[in-house]
Order: sequence, then structure tokens, then C-alpha cells
Amino acid sequence: MPDDTSKTNAADSGSRSRYDRVKLILNNAAGNAQPSYQGQHQFWNLPHAQFLEVVIYGVRMIAPARTSAVSAAASPGANGGRSGSCCDSPKPAVASGVAQPAQRQPGRGAASGLIIGLRGQPPFDGSQFPRLPWGGTPVSQADIAFIEQWIDDGCPEHDDPRQSERLQADSSGLASGNIRHPLYSGPVNTLQGEAGRAKIRKNIDFLTPEELDRFRKAVAKMKSLDQFEQDERSFGYWARIHANQCQHSWEQFLTWHRAYLYFFEQQLQDIDPTVTLPYWDWAAYRDDLELSIRDMKEVPDPTSPGGFKPAPPLDNGIIPEAYRCWIDQAGLDALKASGAPQPVLDKLATVINVKFDSGNRLFCKAGIVWGDDPQSDDAIIKTLEQINPLWHYQRWPGGNSALIFEAYPRPEDVDRILQLPQFFDFGSGPADNHFFGALENIHNLIHNFSGGWNPNFGNSAEPMNTKNPQAGDMVNAGRTAFDPIFWGHHANVDRLWAEWQSLHSGGGPDDPDDILSPWTMTVGQTFRTADLGYEYMMSSHQFPSNSQIPITRFVSAPAQAPAKVIDTHRRAEVRIKGVQYVTRAGFYIRVFLNQEDATVSTPIKDNPHYLGMLNMFTGFCIGGPGHCAVPSSAPRRKFDLRGRHHKTPGNFRLDATAAIARLKALGETDFHVGLLVLNLDGTAAADALHFDGVSLNFFN
Repeated sequence: MPDDTSKTNAADSGSRSRYDRVKLILNNAAGNAQPSYQGQHQFWNLPHAQFLEVVIYGVRMIAPARTSAVSAAASPGANGGRSGSCCDSPKPAVASGVAQPAQRQPGRGAASGLIIGLRGQPPFDGSQFPRLPWGGTPVSQADIAFIEQWIDDGCPEHDDPRQSERLQADSSGLASGNIRHPLYSGPVNTLQGEAGRAKIRKNIDFLTPEELDRFRKAVAKMKSLDQFEQDERSFGYWARIHANQCQHSWEQFLTWHRAYLYFFEQQLQDIDPTVTLPYWDWAAYRDDLELSIRDMKEVPDPTSPGGFKPAPPLDNGIIPEAYRCWIDQAGLDALKASGAPQPVLDKLATVINVKFDSGNRLFCKAGIVWGDDPQSDDAIIKTLEQINPLWHYQRWPGGNSALIFEAYPRPEDVDRILQLPQFFDFGSGPADNHFFGALENIHNLIHNFSGGWNPNFGNSAEPMNTKNPQAGDMVNAGRTAFDPIFWGHHANVDRLWAEWQSLHSGGGPDDPDDILSPWTMTVGQTFRTADLGYEYMMSSHQFPSNSQIPITRFVSAPAQAPAKVIDTHRRAEVRIKGVQYVTRAGFYIRVFLNQEDATVSTPIKDNPHYLGMLNMFTGFCIGGPGHCAVPSSAPRRKFDLRGRHHKTPGNFRLDATAAIARLKALGETDFHVGLLVLNLDGTAAADALHFDGVSLNFFN
């Protein structure tokens, strides 16, 4: 295997201590770069005691022992002694989501500026400082995890020999399949971004708690700049673009909105590179919506005969939990500190941590009459927005069940329009014959459904009243993008177009050279999501591997896919990521699900666990020294326009849809991936397969 000095071999323990390996990792990544780091240069090569005390521009590289869970970047002095920097992360007065699942608090390693910097997290995300090491190449996730564990273990200068033995045994166990590769628990786009591959836009229902929290914080950061109307980093700036430029009812409907989402997503990623726009799969809510309406046909009313009255035909729809509102204890405390009336606080306390599809429903359930105390109402609304930046007060989802819900799309409706062969029938009419295509028609209904009609509007003569409008912002094309659910809705529209494109190769609008104002992007430049750096997945379960360790047999931990994903996905795949070229004879990779004891003699015919075999065609190097070396991950020179290196690591995929269905029918609902690497003669190939990781992906 060609030497790659940008990473270290996790199995290379021997007499080398972990501290020695930490320095080797950082030296290899730094390369020939010699930044000053405030006169401390390659600070990791300082004497051990000094290294543990290094502070660079106010950020402590190794967090002190018994550190709090607050990251070094958020500690006092993290921005070089300044406070209130425009680049600081938003600090809402109210905690965002005590009702969310508990998350593991970061340890000493995760709180250290060195780990934050190696991962490219704020302030080392380009907002104040570049990713560490400055001027060098990014450190692999496996090596970052190694350094983080070393810090968590107390930064020992000299390891107990048993520690090195354990590391060596773990590496050997992972390579032989005797130890499972663990499920990666961080944001999926940390791994995707590091490898330079397309990032994943996930179904919002299946974001991890950390991914959802990062998305909310990025949106909150953009909203915090809304007072500056011309600042393109603000949320309002992008909402006004839709008001002034949006394209509907003709062939640029899909292309313009794809560009719109792309450029908005870039702003989010300037704040947090792991964030992408999640999508709201509205058709998946059809059955739940029918059950909800059935339950809401009558509502309790002691003043009516029989104690019930018909439910109002307004504000009765269901939206994803991520967009709902709730009051938590921190919110109550903030309202109390601001002088909210005690009776209002007592009423809110009766619905603490209960999530509602609209603010109106929260008010009603708490027994608060909207409009009785406008000052108190405004304070509650502000607090709810701080708790969940994805909630929007001017949203009353639902409508008349005989009108809106009768036409609300079912999954089979979506399947039917995906089969339309002509782009204009699917996506909207050509320039000389404007009309709503099938997808845009459904899109229009979802706008009306999710914005809804204001139950508190009454007889006001001001339908556009900003305090009490006639309808929700999603109903109004000039206001729609101010509601965060707009972005999830349109991400789903874009996802369905991407799915249609995969089914109808070459179909598209007939104006590829037109400019999509206000950007310089052309229509043709929107045709491939891969060219824009993203792909859609329902959920993705990642199992990283150290590419410096050859894998003979791979076994993953269970993917822990949600039951709803297993039940409703359309397609599944196993992906082997970043497979490196190896100068040797060809070899084979057999892929299994839930059969970790598979060997070369394991039957594959009629075996429900068997996915298939990848046939690797490599060969011996015919060039000079370094000809077949794995290319460096370092950025190319600005004007180096050569094509990709002929040995660039690639991804390999196997369809797992049928295998998942077979195993589910046998009662198996949790899935793990197994790889078996074999030589041409059927013996185990111990030096053939080097890769970055494996993923089990679900699509809908």
C-alpha cells in the first residue's frame, strides 16, 4: 500500500506512546507550513507541560482538567478578549428544547480548542480563524477521535504498556471483524464534508438531536441579523428575495427554487459547515392527518347540547415536530423575569414541554385568550421563537377537511406524478405556455395548508396586518420565506424533482442557458444536485474506518434506524466510502446484512442475508515512484485545472432494498453490515481493502 503521510496508522503502537502519536499526527498534517501561532509555532512539539497550557488568541488548546461541558471556543476570552463579536454564536435567552432527547455532554477532549480547531468548528470555521493546523491538511476523523480520547484520558505523556497493547488489539479486532465498527454519533455531514463528497439533506423527522440543534442554531444566527436589511447573512434578506424574484407556473419554477435553496444553504454552512437543508416529506403525514381530523370532528363544550360542538375548520393540521412550539422551564423563568403576569405564567405551566402544531393551539390549551393582553402575547411569542427558531407564529396549519384534506397528497399520489414522462407535465409549463405542472400544483396546496387561515382574524379590515394577518405567511408568496417551514417544504419539492430526474434521464426544461436572477447561475447549472454538493436521504447510518488499516472482515454495529424509516423507505443501499486503489492482484468483497459469521463457504444462493459481491480490478503499478500513490487531500493550486487523479478513492454501492424487505419479513428490524474480503483463490485478503467507512442509507 502506498505511504500516505497525512494520516497515521492506528495499529502502529509498538513502543510509541499515544503522546508521540499525537505529535506525529499533527506534524504530518502541518507538513511544511510554519504559522506563528502567536510565537508558539508548532505548539504540540513544546515540552509536554507547556503544550497542555498553550493558549492561542484566547483559545486554550487543551481544556483544563475537570472542565465544564462548555467548549473552549465559548469560554471567556475565546475570541481574543473581545465580547459580543459579530462572529459569535447566538446566545438565546431561552434554552432551545428541554423536551428534546438528552444528549451526551462533551468531555475534556471535545471542550479543547485543539479538537474544536481540528474539526473546523467555530471559531475555527473561517469566521475568525481557519481550521487547524493552519496551512496544513485536514486531520482524519479517526485521528481526531484518537487525540480526543488521549485528552479525555488525561493527556498522559507515557502510556502504560497495557494501553498500547489494548490499542493494537482493538485495531486488530476491527480489521478482522472480531470487534464491531461503531455507529458514528455526530452530524453525518462532518464525515461527508471531510471527504469532499456531496453532503446529505436528510428528512427532518430523522435528524439526530445534534443535527437538529445545529440547524436551529444556524437559523437563529441568521435571524439575529434581521435588523440589518441589506446584510445577506440575515434570514430576512433571503426571505425578501422570494418576495421580489420568485418564479412560479412555468419551467423555471423548479430550477429557480433549486438555486434559491442552494445559495441560502451556503449561508447556513458559513455558520456551521455540517448543516444542510432538511426536507419535510408531507405525503408521509397523510394517514396521521386523517386520524387527527377524525378525532377533531367534535370538541368538548359544556355550553353546547350534549357537551360537544363541531370542531372549527381551521388550525387543525399536523406538521413535523421540529417546527412545533412549546414552553419550557427556562422560557417560564424568562417570562417571569420580564414581568409577565402571574396568572399567565400559571396557565402556561399547565402545558409545559407539550408540543403544539401552532401557537394558537398552545394559547387555547393553556386557556389564554389571544388579544386580551397584547403585551403579554408578544412576550410569549418572542419566547416561543427563542425556544424554537423553526417555529413561526403566523402559521395556522390545516383547513376545511372537505376541501384541503381531500386533496392533500398521499404517497401514491406522489408515486403517480413521478411517473409522468414529460418535464412540463411534471414540473410546470414552457415559456410560451405557462401553467402549473403536477408537482407545482401539490406544492401550492401545501403552501395553503401549512400557512392556513387565522382563527383570530375576525372582521379586521387589514388582511396584511403584521400582528394579526388574515392568513399565515405560507399562504402569501410575498411573505412565505419568512416562515422556516418554507425551506423544508421546498427542499421536499426539490427532492422530488431529483427523484424524477433519476427516473427520466435527460428530461428537463428547454432554456438551459437562461440566467436565474438575481444570481449568475444558469438553468443548466442546476440540473445535477451532485454539482451543487448535496444529495437527499431519508436517513444515513455511518460506520467510519481508519483507511490506513487494511480490513479483512468488517462488521458494523446495528444501524438503529427508526421503525418508521424501516417501514416506509422506498430504497436502501450499502455504500463503501473512499475505497483506495491498492497495487496488488484483484480481489472480491462479499456484502451481507446481519450475518457477521459469514465465510467464503457461506452459501449465497437463496441466502436472505446476502446482498452481492463487488469485483475489484486493480493490478500492479506500471509507473515510476509514487505513480499509484493515493492522491493527497490537500487543496489544489488555484489555477490547477487538471482532471481528477486516476487513483482518487471512490465509493461503491450495493442496493439493499430487497434484502431489507426479506429480513424484515423474517422479523429482523435492526440491521448491521458485514464485508468479507477475499483473494482470487478464496482465501482471506489481508492487505487489499482500505476505505474511509461504510454507511447504510435509506431513501424515500
